[in-house]
Amino acid sequence: MADNRASQSSDDGSWGPESPWQESSTSAQGQQSQMPEGHQSFGEQPWQGSYPGQRTTPPTYMVGAILVTLFCFFPTGIAAIVFSSQVSAKTTAGDIAGAAEASRKARLWIIVSLAAGVLAWIILMVVSLSTSSTTALVPTP
Repeated sequence: MADNRASQSSDDGSWGPESPWQESSTSAQGQQSQMPEGHQSFGEQPWQGSYPGQRTTPPTYMVGAILVTLFCFFPTGIAAIVFSSQVSAKTTAGDIAGAAEASRKARLWIIVSLAAGVLAWIILMVVSLSTSSTTALVPTP
C-alpha cells in the first residue's frame, strides 16, 4: 500500500509537502492571509479590520451631516443626519452590516447635499449677477 500512495502522489503532479510560502487550498479556505496593518484587501471597507475577528465601527459622518444641513441644503441634510444617527444605534444593537449600510447612505446624502448646496449657490450668483443693479436714465413724466 505504501508503494501505491507514493505512485499516486507522483502521478497527480504533487511535489511533496508544501513549502512555507505556498498556501494549501484547505488552509486558504479556513484562514485569511496575513497582511500588514495598514493594508486592506480588495473589496474590504476601510473601517473593517484586517484580521479575522477584528471589528471596528463604521464612521458616523455626523459632523459632516450637520454642516451640510446648516450651510448647504437643508432637506437632504436632514436625511444625512437621520442615517448618521442610525449608525451608532445599529452598532450598539450589534447590527454591524446595518450600521455599515447606514454609514454608506449617510455619506451619500452628505455628497448629495453638498452638490445641491453648491449648485444652489452657483445659480444664486448667476441670477444676482445677471440682474443689473444700475438704473437706466428714464425721464420722469
